[in-house]
Amino acid sequence: MRYTADHAFHIGSQHLRGGLPCQDYALSKSAPDHAIGVISDGCSSGGETDVGARVIARSTFQALTLTVPRYFATFTVDDRCEILDDLAQSALGLEQSDMLATCGYVAATDRSLVVRLIGDGVIAAKSDRELIMTRFDWAKNMPVYRAYADDKYAGFIAAHGGEFVDAMTVTRHIRRDGVVTEKVIPQPLYDFLRGLSDSISPRNYEFVAVFSDGVTQIDGMDWRDVVAQLMSFKSAEGAFVKRRMLRFLKDCQAHGKGPIDDISMACIHIDHEAE
Repeated sequence: MRYTADHAFHIGSQHLRGGLPCQDYALSKSAPDHAIGVISDGCSSGGETDVGARVIARSTFQALTLTVPRYFATFTVDDRCEILDDLAQSALGLEQSDMLATCGYVAATDRSLVVRLIGDGVIAAKSDRELIMTRFDWAKNMPVYRAYADDKYAGFIAAHGGEFVDAMTVTRHIRRDGVVTEKVIPQPLYDFLRGLSDSISPRNYEFVAVFSDGVTQIDGMDWRDVVAQLMSFKSAEGAFVKRRMLRFLKDCQAHGKGPIDDISMACIHIDHEAE
C-alpha cells in the first residue's frame, strides 16, 4: 500500500482578536515505506506555549522519524520525545509553563498504523462505508501534558483530586451505512496519563487523522459535523489536508462562523489500490 500524509493549522478568533500568536502547530511527511503526521496544541493559560507547541511537535516528529521506519513502538517514541523535549527546553531556556502542550500523531507502515493522543482532541478514521470519531475531554478543562512527567504527574494528579476519579471522558461516535451510534465513557485518571494509543488496521480505512481540541470549538457547529466535513476529501493528492481546511474555513466565514480556538489536523491517506 502507499501512504501519503498532510497537515494544516489555523489561528482561532480568540487569539486573533487578542493579538496573540497561534498556539497550534502541525507537521507531516510521506516516504516510500511510511508516513507520519503530528499535531500539538499549546495551553492558553501557560507561558510561551506557541513556542512549546512547536518544540513538542518537532520532538515528536523527530522521534517518529528515527523510530517508525525501523522498529516502531509507542514506548520507544515516548522515551525519545521526553529526551528531546528536555534538550530543547534547556537549550532554548524555556520553563515548564512554556512546554504545556498536547500532542497527537498518526504513523503508518506496511506493518501497522497507530494513532496516539497525549491530552485532549479527536481521532478519526474513515472508509467508504464508515466514519469513526473519538473525542477525548479532561475534567476541569485540564488535559495532561508531556511536561507533567517531570514530577511523575504528582502535581497533575493532585490537581484532579486523585488518580481514581473519572478525570477523562471518551465519546465515540460512529456513522456506518447511514446508521449513527454514540457511546460516552468516563475514564479513570491514571489510565491515560502517558496518552492513549489506538492500533488501526490500515486495510480497513482510507483516511486516519488526529485533531486538536479546536475542532470541537467551531462557532455554531457541532464537533461531529466539523470532523465529518474536514474528513470529506475530494482528492488525496498533494496538500489535501490544507485544501480541505482552507475550503472549510472559507465556507465558515461565508456564514459568519469559524474556529474560536486554534485548530490543527494531521491525516494519513492509505491508497489500497497501490498494493
